[in-house]
Amino acid sequence: MRKLLYFYRVFIKLFCLLFFALGTLVMSLVVFPIVRLFIHNRLVFQQTCRRMLAATLRFFMAMLSALGLLRVRINDREKLKKLKGAIVVSNHPSFFDSALLISLQTCTDFIVKSSLSSKNVMSVLIRTLYIPNSMKWEEIMARCKENLASGGTLTLFPEGTRSVNGVQNKFKKGAARIALSTGCPIIPVYIGGNKKRGLGKGDKFYQVNEKDKYRYEFVVKDAVYPSEFADLTPPIAAKRLTAKLQKILSDDNNRGAIYE
Repeated sequence: MRKLLYFYRVFIKLFCLLFFALGTLVMSLVVFPIVRLFIHNRLVFQQTCRRMLAATLRFFMAMLSALGLLRVRINDREKLKKLKGAIVVSNHPSFFDSALLISLQTCTDFIVKSSLSSKNVMSVLIRTLYIPNSMKWEEIMARCKENLASGGTLTLFPEGTRSVNGVQNKFKKGAARIALSTGCPIIPVYIGGNKKRGLGKGDKFYQVNEKDKYRYEFVVKDAVYPSEFADLTPPIAAKRLTAKLQKILSDDNNRGAIYE
């Protein structure tokens, strides 16, 4: 019976990844161009499409849950859903993290690795809606300020890439620098749960957890305000704020959200 469940999860995962890829292509090549015909302002167009994508991903995640591949729990779903003008930062243990964080918010911008905005099935979607980190820092800041000032949110993974074998990477200072420049609060969100075999960095796409579905435990933390570091010089403030975020989102500080 256990072996049958394992092969079922493998089949469902591959089916869902194919569904995800096809859905991404339809959104990028059909839906967004149609929306563009009616909305010419870039920011309004992007925010409209981000809301559409968030709703689509909520359906996708509900499908994964109904098929027995995924279970998501969050301690304060409404807080994320109602966020405006805030920066969400999170640890990054698995492939589904981005999609889940987008689905849990109403309209969020993302700063993504430049390698994801070229030569893959998500490239058109990412270039259309989000900010590749290959842009000049001044351009990134201008885009972030514009979106945050209009009531949107910004989501970042300070690790820069997925952690390997459960060992978190050192946090980069980008989120802290943006918060200090905009004055927007940072909402740390810890992603815990069980192991994510097949979704981690370096895993094979056909691998799945052998004994259980993918279980995600989202813990929305109290806001961190950049004004706390206002008396420091910008470089030191960014360093201290980044260190505080890494401590808040460390595995050691969130053992209650980690389980087998």
